[in-house]
Amino acid sequence: MMPFHFDHAVIFVPDLNKAIKKFSDLGFVVTQGGEHEYTCNALIIFDDRTFIEILALKTSWSRPLLKIAAKIGLINHLANNKPDVSWRLMRWITKQYGAIDWCIRVENMQAALDCFKSTKLTMLDTMTYQRRRPDGEIAQWLLGSAKDLDLPFLIQDKTLIDIRIPLGSHTQHPNGALGIKKIIIAPTDPVRTANAFNTFLIAAQSASYPTPQSIVIGATTVCMEHQPNARGKFSLELNYSGNDRKHLDTNKTCGANIWLTPNI
Repeated sequence: MMPFHFDHAVIFVPDLNKAIKKFSDLGFVVTQGGEHEYTCNALIIFDDRTFIEILALKTSWSRPLLKIAAKIGLINHLANNKPDVSWRLMRWITKQYGAIDWCIRVENMQAALDCFKSTKLTMLDTMTYQRRRPDGEIAQWLLGSAKDLDLPFLIQDKTLIDIRIPLGSHTQHPNGALGIKKIIIAPTDPVRTANAFNTFLIAAQSASYPTPQSIVIGATTVCMEHQPNARGKFSLELNYSGNDRKHLDTNKTCGANIWLTPNI
């Protein structure tokens, strides 16, 4: 049996500092993540090592050029010719701002990809990435994916997970948020995507789910529903310590649909 965990959900925003303030105003502790080559991020971290990644283009000379390249379709054109996981990641900056992708954490990337091969999907080549934190620490990880944007991408830590996902005071959110209870994704074909993901689970854990459109991964339930008017790739329900279900202001979540749900 191969263990795996829900890792994180990605929200793409136009300006990282403004997004950090907006999410902080909603009662989250937002932790500066660091920088990649062209992007920077911040994290909303929970005790079970799941998190929400807030991602933006870095403020640099390349930012307006990348926006133009995305607008005219050049980024998608270049991505189509990539044999590796950048086929997927490059498309992030071509999306509308808001919820754009989600990730599963594995302990053995090659074994996980071998399980995905049972879905008959094409596998992308893996790539190693790194991020330098504001304190100088460098987190490294390996990414993999099937060539299917409706399925999650995969991550395997190459450095200690504490470097990539620090806990402690970073998880003490004033709004009472405790973790990602549910992610509701909106694939083009929920039945096909659910069956493909279930096939992966059978290969990985020798177990199937009687209702593959609602799958539990750790403390997080993954639901697959057709949402014709959905904005973004997913909606999130977060456990929190309050008593009433609340929908967070989408003007402050950069368009992502996020609910706070009582932890019962």
